[in-house]
Amino acid sequence: MKSEPPHASSWAAPPEFYLDENLAGKTLRRAIQRYGYVVHTPPELYGSREASEGIPDERWLRDVGKKGWAVIGRDTTILKTPSELAAYKAAKLHMFLFDGEANREQLVVAVTATLQEICTHCMNGTPSVWRVRGRPHPHLVLL
Repeated sequence: MKSEPPHASSWAAPPEFYLDENLAGKTLRRAIQRYGYVVHTPPELYGSREASEGIPDERWLRDVGKKGWAVIGRDTTILKTPSELAAYKAAKLHMFLFDGEANREQLVVAVTATLQEICTHCMNGTPSVWRVRGRPHPHLVLL
């Protein structure tokens, strides 16, 4: 039987997560919250869906970094666009990037399979960018 990810209460200070706008649907948010983790979304951070639409990556990276939340997203262009990469580095946050082609069900499976590893990286070490690879056995790869 496959083991479940650890509940948030198993960590001294569990990480809080921010779902990038391209992953901020209810299905993934609820899948993470089911284990007791706090999950933030762009509308929550900026007050409404309308206010959060089109926020430049540089801005939300700065704002999320100030909060100390770990990012779950898909947007690899952050690592290629100089101003966005600089904003990521200045924010000093952990970022976990999932498959851009994955559907909701595949994302939930990947997050559930890697949540313990994600939390471990959030608790230890220098903020880094991790890519989630592999189906049907997702795992993290340091970028």
